[in-house]
Amino acid sequence: MDKLVLDASAAVDLFAGGEELRVVSAEKVFECVTRQGTGVYAPRLFLAEVAGVLVRFLPPNIVRGVVERLREETTLVGDDIYFTEAVETALATGSRGADSYYIGLAKTLNALLATSDRVQALNAKSPRSRHSTS
Repeated sequence: MDKLVLDASAAVDLFAGGEELRVVSAEKVFECVTRQGTGVYAPRLFLAEVAGVLVRFLPPNIVRGVVERLREETTLVGDDIYFTEAVETALATGSRGADSYYIGLAKTLNALLATSDRVQALNAKSPRSRHSTS
């Protein structure tokens, strides 16, 4: 695996996960990414999503530090390169808009999608969402 698109749900699980299995899964993904030197990508909205959720559970100064670390370790990608793919994914699967952004980016980069969101994972795997994947 040389490229990974990181969904906000996986990042939130790493820092404030409630379910032990989801936390352990997120930790294993991050360990694997670090060990293999995998490039980590996310849509620009990733930081806002992570901050908005984490601040409900952690003090803002801690969340600010998490956001800065994620900004340093993640390549944030503007939607100009995957917007059409995101819209097509939403049309094909009924995905939420934010989920379609992550799926569209992963398909555009030909990258794995790391998510803790079961519905998003199913939509990413859906044959209906593969209309323009090579």
